[in-house]
Amino acid sequence: MTNLLPRFFAFIWVILLFISCKSESNEKNLARFKDVYLNKSEIINEVPITLNQEDSAIFADNYIHKWLVNQMIMDKSEEMIPMEVQKVEKKINKYKMSLISYEFEQFYINKRLDTSISKYQISNYYDNHLDDFVLNDYVVKCMYLQVPKKSKFIKEIKKNYSLTNEEMIDEIMKIGQNEEVSLYYNPEEWVFFDDLMKQIPILEKYSKIEFIKKKKKVILEFNNYIYFVNVFDYIIKNGTSPLSFEENKIKSIILNQRAKSLRKKLRQDLYNDGIKNNLIEKIRQ
Repeated sequence: MTNLLPRFFAFIWVILLFISCKSESNEKNLARFKDVYLNKSEIINEVPITLNQEDSAIFADNYIHKWLVNQMIMDKSEEMIPMEVQKVEKKINKYKMSLISYEFEQFYINKRLDTSISKYQISNYYDNHLDDFVLNDYVVKCMYLQVPKKSKFIKEIKKNYSLTNEEMIDEIMKIGQNEEVSLYYNPEEWVFFDDLMKQIPILEKYSKIEFIKKKKKVILEFNNYIYFVNVFDYIIKNGTSPLSFEENKIKSIILNQRAKSLRKKLRQDLYNDGIKNNLIEKIRQ
């Protein structure tokens, strides 16, 4: 509350600064152009509340100066290039109508838009639009382990990292719980091969497609660590992007489609209502 007081007094000070006349009629006006007046309430609404007294005064003075110059420009424009002014006014009115229409449509849509999207709706859209989902890079499903070269787990990891049965998977998961071991394993998750390379820098020396297709299970040494990599599925570049990568995009597409339908319905309902109540008509020549 105490922080608001200086700002409040700054507003009051700005107002008082520009009130020199004691007459009731002039109290609210800070500037005049012909018969047009700039009211002090307009400046109150514009002055940032974060400004101190001195900066508030400067801001208000600049605002008044700019307002006066703009009034002069408008007056001279209407006098010297009236047709251009009319064109601008038409553009402004057109933009105003468009903006108001948009805001009203958004208000209508936001009140009625169903934002719930089921897994079935997502997968159904995906299945029917596979050509729209193309990968721009390679993705893989994989497991990798990073362990120090002197780790006591290396022998066990070598025996099990191929993950050919449930016992091997269980053993790797147990080893991965140790603090000195860094394990990534999610059989359902696709990851970009570039993200895998960030975790295992030595992969940069390999061709992506060569590694993915030919070196699916490898043991690599780099600095003080040994990396065990097992790529058990992949999709090459320009292949169909996995559904898990596209869920958010599909949700956005479905919501946009629903919004478009609501917008169309609103416009048609308004038109029908106008015809029904004799508010509008098409006059044929």
